[in-house]
Amino acid sequence: MSNNLEYLLEFLNQQADFNDNINKKIVNPHTNTQRLILENGLSFLKRIVPSPFKGKPKSCYQNCFQALWKYPELRYCEGFAISNDVQIPISHAWLVDAKSQVIDPTWSEDAPGYTCFGVVFTEDFVRETAMKTKYYGILDNYRVDRHQILQEGFPKGALHPKFHFRL
Repeated sequence: MSNNLEYLLEFLNQQADFNDNINKKIVNPHTNTQRLILENGLSFLKRIVPSPFKGKPKSCYQNCFQALWKYPELRYCEGFAISNDVQIPISHAWLVDAKSQVIDPTWSEDAPGYTCFGVVFTEDFVRETAMKTKYYGILDNYRVDRHQILQEGFPKGALHPKFHFRL
């Protein structure tokens, strides 16, 4: 396990515990995004550099969503990312190929220690959610959908079975 992955998981656990403490009265099974990702997430350490395409800076959700139209063989992911240059885990979107290699059109390619931890969504779920919420991104926009993901977890068919086969 890489140092950044260890740090990322430790940070997410601390954030999840902190949020659980604050939200003790909430009866949702998942009181926060960090806990949901920790329970369902996968680590992604292999990255294709250079990326086969570039996106707009600070537009990871939009860049990855729009890439699905041009690159249907790729899968859309969301979770958290970190690198040696960005040492605080941030919410992020990226793409993966069939070998679980990351294609990230947004994050700097020369960032050492680039590490992601998150979930791989099915293309249908990504498109349906975008149409429903009118936003790019799923995890950061759960509020638009009355916290449904936090209340019920990921709906059936949301997580890609090739990657999340233990579900």
